[in-house]
Amino acid sequence: MLWVREDSRKDGWGAKILAAAEEEARRRGCDRVCVSSFTFQAPGFYQKHGYLETGRTLGIPGGAEDIHMFKTLA
Repeated sequence: MLWVREDSRKDGWGAKILAAAEEEARRRGCDRVCVSSFTFQAPGFYQKHGYLETGRTLGIPGGAEDIHMFKTLA
């Protein structure tokens, strides 16, 4: 699990951390990656980085949903 402080979110840290995680996954022979993000968190961030929604878990307290996403690693 990962979270970037709100005051650091426009500094590119999320993109740098995500790129490093994807590169490490490739190095270990992975060809895909899955993530999830609540609707009130960062689904748009992941979509911006090439992740596609594959499903949702409904019924999260407060009316939120857990969005499941997938990306193929080249």
